[in-house]
Amino acid sequence: MNDMKSNSRGLRPSAASVAILGLAGLCAVAGTASAQPSTTPTTASPMKVFNYPYCELIPDTVANGTITEHVFNTLGFNTCPASTFNTITEQNIIDAYNAQYPPAAGAAPSTSATINGRRFWVMSTIQSTGGVTSSPDTLTVNGMQLGLKAVLTTPQGSATVGQVPYTAQTVQRNTVYVFKAKRPVFELVSPTGQVYVMQSYTLAYDSKLNLRRLQNVPYMTAKNKMPKGWVYRTRVLKKDLTLTASGTTQVVNDQLRNTYQVNPAASRPRRAQA
Repeated sequence: MNDMKSNSRGLRPSAASVAILGLAGLCAVAGTASAQPSTTPTTASPMKVFNYPYCELIPDTVANGTITEHVFNTLGFNTCPASTFNTITEQNIIDAYNAQYPPAAGAAPSTSATINGRRFWVMSTIQSTGGVTSSPDTLTVNGMQLGLKAVLTTPQGSATVGQVPYTAQTVQRNTVYVFKAKRPVFELVSPTGQVYVMQSYTLAYDSKLNLRRLQNVPYMTAKNKMPKGWVYRTRVLKKDLTLTASGTTQVVNDQLRNTYQVNPAASRPRRAQA
């Protein structure tokens, strides 16, 4: 597993670290997060998150040839305030995790960690409906509290899930995303007709990215170095769009590591471009 990649002090996160954050999106991937549950539960009610900032702190543990990444997210706790976020180091995360989930209690110790931020949700509301997504486990680092939203497991030596842009990945997730009418959505269409709807964007590779730039198709197409056959498009919804993941879903990252979830209802098979 790579070491800490970035925080908002101007260091750029690696593709792997950004992909972890983007693909998590309140997902649950097989694995056990910790040995000691928190007494502070995260909410399962729909949360209004349109253009809402968040960040994640990800302590890693290694056991039996498997890397486990425990993805703790600020959603539901705070907006990842810069005054605190900027003070956090990899060692702070390692020390906090090992103190709150000590190996003596049955958990493997953390030996590395990743700092990921900032990203912004683009759906209107999120609701978690079970699994690790609704875990009560929390982590507090330098006074900032986060909740466990995903556990990602990868064999040592293998590529991290979501590391390669424009490659669909299956994640386990129990969520309901609602995109409200009269708001823009941003979509990728694959060469085979699969439609993916952006769930969050990041400033990691384009510090000027915002909702206005996301609606600029020529700008996004150029910045994303679109592979042949892929199409980026945007539209304003005439009615609410709901994306429900009941167990699993497909997600993909673009070149800028913005993250999209498949919309099966909009996907239409088409012949790949020659």
